[in-house]
Amino acid sequence: MVVAALLSVTPAHAAYGAPQPVSMAVYGGPTGSQLLARLDGTVQFDDGNTKYLYNLELCRVSSFVAPHVSVYVNGVYKNTLYYSGGSSTALCPAFYTATPLAAEVDNGSTVMNLTLTLVGSDFNNNVYRERTRTATYDNPFN
Repeated sequence: MVVAALLSVTPAHAAYGAPQPVSMAVYGGPTGSQLLARLDGTVQFDDGNTKYLYNLELCRVSSFVAPHVSVYVNGVYKNTLYYSGGSSTALCPAFYTATPLAAEVDNGSTVMNLTLTLVGSDFNNNVYRERTRTATYDNPFN
C-alpha cells in the first residue's frame, strides 16, 4: 500500500511531439553558389511547453571559418552550437565532415518557438563575409 502511494506521487514524464525537420544551407563565393555549410536534422517540443530536443548534423563544406548555429528561444539568444569536426555522413559526404549536435534542453519557462541561425563564411577578393540562414520552429503545444 505504501508503494502504491509513492508511485502515485511520482510526476508524469512529458511527451514529445512529432519531430519537425530541419534543413538549411548557406552559400557564398564569388557567384553566391558555393556551398559553405549545411544543417540537417530535427527539433521536437514537449507537451509541458518547457523543453525541447534537437538532433542535428552540422556539415562544413567550404566555410572559411568553422560554421556554427545560434539558438534562440522565443526570440531570445540562448546558446551557440559549434562545428568541431567529425566524419562523413550521407548528408555530408566525401572529404567533408559533420558534427553531430543533440541535446534535450529544459528552458525553465514556456517555449513558444525555437529559432536556429546557421552561420558560415567566405573570403573573396580579400573580404571576409558571414553568410546566414535562419528558420523558426513553432511549438505545436501552445
